[in-house]
Amino acid sequence: MRKLLSFLLKWSGILCVPGGVLWALSPTGVYISNLAFHTPNVFWKMFWPAPLLILLGLIGLQLRQWGRSGLLEKLGFFMAILGLVMVIAGDVGLYWLGIDDIFIVTAPAYNAFRLGLLTLAVGSILFAVTSPREGALPTWGLLPFVVGSLCGLISFSRDLGTFGAVLWILFGVGWAWLGLSLVIAGFSSFLRTRRTTSGGIAAKQ
Repeated sequence: MRKLLSFLLKWSGILCVPGGVLWALSPTGVYISNLAFHTPNVFWKMFWPAPLLILLGLIGLQLRQWGRSGLLEKLGFFMAILGLVMVIAGDVGLYWLGIDDIFIVTAPAYNAFRLGLLTLAVGSILFAVTSPREGALPTWGLLPFVVGSLCGLISFSRDLGTFGAVLWILFGVGWAWLGLSLVIAGFSSFLRTRRTTSGGIAAKQ
């Protein structure tokens, strides 16, 4: 049971792939919701799984290199986690619980959602930039992720219309790419280990 739990935690970073894909599809979901139901609220009710999957994936990514991570990377990790929790809480509070219908002036759910997006973007950038170069995450996976996080920060800062939607998509693609890079790096490592083992057995024979 412990080995299974360790395996799941080690590879839970893969969840960044579906989480990032769902995030990137958000503008399409809003468009379909507007077209079919004449309101984007139907889609936003279904948005929370995207940040939840990213949150679980990020925890898995950090656990893989916790011992080698520095203070700034851990700070970025906790900022990103806080941002994701705020985004989920804001989405649920706004579209499921209707909190802002009660507190119209302060709009706590909406403000939590918006602030969570900014916190997530800043934390993502800090996490990626300060990740150990020889850590569990490949550098070629981190670089596009930094670009995607910067795009997200710009998109979350203000309403930029269609251009902002493109930047929002790139933020999701960055997370999906980060999770995919983990899969590719792990598969490549497995193939190298298997090739080395096979070569050693052949040499002994």
